[in-house]
Amino acid sequence: MSKKMLTFMSKDKQQFTIEEEFAVQSVTIRNMVEEDCASSVIPLPNVHSETLTLVIEYLNKQASVAENDLKKFVDEKQISTLLDLAKAASYLDIKGLMDLACEKLADLIKDMTVEELREIFQIENDFTPEEEQALRAEFPWAFEV
Repeated sequence: MSKKMLTFMSKDKQQFTIEEEFAVQSVTIRNMVEEDCASSVIPLPNVHSETLTLVIEYLNKQASVAENDLKKFVDEKQISTLLDLAKAASYLDIKGLMDLACEKLADLIKDMTVEELREIFQIENDFTPEEEQALRAEFPWAFEV
């Protein structure tokens, strides 16, 4: 008996196939399959192909490897990749991947300065120099490294 396969289409129009039994670890995909909304190609307009490749790799591994091996899955990833994985995991509702990506992100950013975090998360500093100085004086612990 052949296994049922699902096909995803990424934001940049690349197609990926995965066994349904692994794909339904995503609550979003499972709901589509259960409601019989999964067409021949399931569009994932919020997930780029590079990220979708990693998501599919995770889904395939998740069913067959130990938790420590899953932690290794995110160990060597760059912050930008982890952010993309966390966004995709949120969109696809994959709790395990979301937890892994966010835990690793937290470990990587915990000792960064405010300026470094602004750059990574693309947050514009909209404080005047006077306002920022007042905040630094009122909450010095928030600016310690």
